[in-house]
Amino acid sequence: MKKRIKLTEKEKELIESIRIIQLLKGRRFLDLELYVRDLFEQLLIKEN
Repeated sequence: MKKRIKLTEKEKELIESIRIIQLLKGRRFLDLELYVRDLFEQLLIKEN
């Protein structure tokens, strides 16, 4: 039986943004990539 994990809004936002980048298939949008990196760093800092 799989246990469901509740995600925070920032975690959901990070996952959704990564999915958008994957859908772009090689087209680079630097501002979106920087946004994803910033979200990731915020989550890392918050967890520690």
